Amino acid sequence: MPTVKAAFFDVDGVLLDSLPQHLAYCRLKAQQYGLVNLHMPSPQKFRQLVSRGVPVSPMVNFFLAVGFSSALAERATRDYEEEFARRFPSAPFPGVPEMLVQLKSAGLALGLITSNVRENVEPALSGVMRYFHPQCLFYAMPGATHRDKRADLLEGARVLALANTACAYVGDQPSDASAAHAAGVQFLGVSYGWGFATPVADEVVVDRIAKIPAALLDTSAASGSKKGRGGTLSR
Repeated sequence: MPTVKAAFFDVDGVLLDSLPQHLAYCRLKAQQYGLVNLHMPSPQKFRQLVSRGVPVSPMVNFFLAVGFSSALAERATRDYEEEFARRFPSAPFPGVPEMLVQLKSAGLALGLITSNVRENVEPALSGVMRYFHPQCLFYAMPGATHRDKRADLLEGARVLALANTACAYVGDQPSDASAAHAAGVQFLGVSYGWGFATPVADEVVVDRIAKIPAALLDTSAASGSKKGRGGTLSR
C-alpha cells in the first residue's frame, strides 16, 4: 500500500467532542417546537443508529434521525447554523493538538472535510487550525442538504498534487468510509466518535486519538486497532 502523505479529517466526532452538545441542542429545539413526546437517544443509542447506516449529516439528517419532521428539521437546521456554536460550544478531544503536531512533524499535509459549517468548526478548533493546509478546508455551505465528501477528497488530492492512494480520510461514520472508498483514498475509522459502535469489517478502526499517528504512519504499530485488508489502511 502507498505511504500516506496527506490526511483529511472529518471534524465532529473525530477532532471535536461534540455529540453530547448536538443531542442537547436537539433536545432544546424539541422543547421549543412543542415536541413533548420526542425523547432524545443517549450517545450510545445514537452511535448504534449511525453504525447501522442511518445518515446523520449534514445536520438536517441529524434532526431527522432523532425524530423531527422534515419541515421542523429544516427549521432547526437554520437555527443551528445561527446559534449552535454560541450556545453549545464544543472543544477538541484531549490529545488532538499533539496528534496533529506528530503528523505534521512526519511531513503529512493535513486537511478538513466536514458536513458542518465554517462558523461552527473554526471557533471550536481555534488554535489547531494552523496545522491545516489553507486550500484543503472543505466545509458545508449554510443551508446545504448534502456534502459530497468524495468530490472534496478528490479536490484535496489535486490541490496537493498527490495520487489519491497517497491520501487518507479519518472519519467516524460508515458514510465517511464509503466516500473514501469511492474516491480511491485510504480510510481510517475512529470508534470514539458518532458511529462505529460495533465492529466494522475490512476497515482499520482505532479507539483513541493517540493511536491515529501510528495507524497512518506505520499500521503495524497501531496496537489495539482493528486491522483490515492485510493489516493496512483500507481503500
